[in-house]
Amino acid sequence: MITHLRGKLIEKNKSYLIIDCHGVGYHIHISLYTYSFLLEKEREEGKEISIYTYLFIKENKHVLYGFFEKIEREIFSYLISVNGIGPSSAIMLLSSITPYEIAESIYKNDVKAFRKVKGIGTKTAQRIIIELKDKFTKEISNRKVENVKFLGSTSDLIKKEALNALNVLGFSPTVSKNVLDDILNEHPEFSVENIIKEFLKKL
Repeated sequence: MITHLRGKLIEKNKSYLIIDCHGVGYHIHISLYTYSFLLEKEREEGKEISIYTYLFIKENKHVLYGFFEKIEREIFSYLISVNGIGPSSAIMLLSSITPYEIAESIYKNDVKAFRKVKGIGTKTAQRIIIELKDKFTKEISNRKVENVKFLGSTSDLIKKEALNALNVLGFSPTVSKNVLDDILNEHPEFSVENIIKEFLKKL
């Protein structure tokens, strides 16, 4: 079992990254949650990074999944143990809801939190809660989020991408942030493209 990798970051995008470890390139699937950490300058392509991994083996298929935090890998392993939830669905969940929110939602029987995720219906959400409820303790659910450096939800990632795009266009980060806050309050469902369009309209 490959539990972690340390090497040079060769390529990254929202769904996977490639790490070179002593001349061997590893293709690793990731969530948007992990991708958010890779946006930091110290984790640019060409620099060394370390990432926790989970090797999923099914018949002749070997797929490597990567996680910036141990808790995300822990939640991932729990999710794929649920009947009907495969690695792809687990990554989708972790791209839409933070590991902490997933743990808390299970602990609080919050079906609505899971239904916000595309492809997750009421029955699947209920199954996740029922099958994992006993595996989650109050300690996991109540871990202090403020003590961990992370962005949070998918909306936070979209906001950061929009800010980066506006910075490239030459807009002041301070002005951009205030306008983006107003836009997201009015339209929390907006994509990055729609946010930029609305931003330009407001100006």
